[in-house]
Amino acid sequence: MSYTDKETLDYLTEAISEINNVKDPDDIKLFSNLILIRELYMTDQLEDLNETIQDYSLFWNGELEEKYHCLKLLRMKSFEKPVDMLRNLPWLSLVNEEVFQKVLAGFECRQFPEGAILLKEEDPDNGMFVIIEGKVRIEIRGGSMNMLGSGSLIGEMSVLTGYPRSASAVAETPVRVVWIKSATLKSIMKKSVVLENGLWESASRRFAMNLLGRQVPYNKWEQKNFIQWLASGAVKVPDEKGWIDLKNKVGVLVTGAAGMPDGSSIIAPASLKGSDYVFSKEARVFLRDK
Repeated sequence: MSYTDKETLDYLTEAISEINNVKDPDDIKLFSNLILIRELYMTDQLEDLNETIQDYSLFWNGELEEKYHCLKLLRMKSFEKPVDMLRNLPWLSLVNEEVFQKVLAGFECRQFPEGAILLKEEDPDNGMFVIIEGKVRIEIRGGSMNMLGSGSLIGEMSVLTGYPRSASAVAETPVRVVWIKSATLKSIMKKSVVLENGLWESASRRFAMNLLGRQVPYNKWEQKNFIQWLASGAVKVPDEKGWIDLKNKVGVLVTGAAGMPDGSSIIAPASLKGSDYVFSKEARVFLRDK
């Protein structure tokens, strides 16, 4: 199949738009031709490219070279979804087979080169992903917070809350991930409380890590010890009176609001100081023994 065939051009259009937000069909057509010329030239498949290359040489610059490599990576043969690995992830391990198959079907295989920004801090939600292979660096305001590898879930908090991204995710190495769109996941969650609760457990630990990790004494801890300490925490919801027992607990308000005795309120996300709060009905709080 040549790159001028409609099916391939449609793919190019979608891929380029996704990476570079290109919306001008003429620009996309130009770039698809550039790719054809570049690849034929590199593989010596054309005997005489002088005239054609001259037509396009003015457009071939560093930016297009970078786009070429990104698109080249996307066009690599898709890898198989690692079903066994996904089935054993904590947030998926307890769902029934029907729900698991729906999530599996919703996953898209994606690949990113080293240095690619998978998620950008403050950007709106558009989905979440699981790392299949490679390492991803989590950054907050440009500072490195954590390094995540195979099996790690990233982006779930924005899916669950609708909040902007709380951190950026940058490919430390070439990475392979499975990505699921927010709309797809939310439609599945509506019919699976187990899936929703599993995601909240994962998301709340991530939120606690991001918030508490900048505070004393946790910012002095070794990262491995801090992550192990967080693993013993749990997500709680308020009772009918809006109360959660915070005595001798470290608390992070993950979603919702918390009212204080003086009439003021705290809006998530926030660390909780003290124990005298009345929580909104939709509130969720990550708790860990002190």
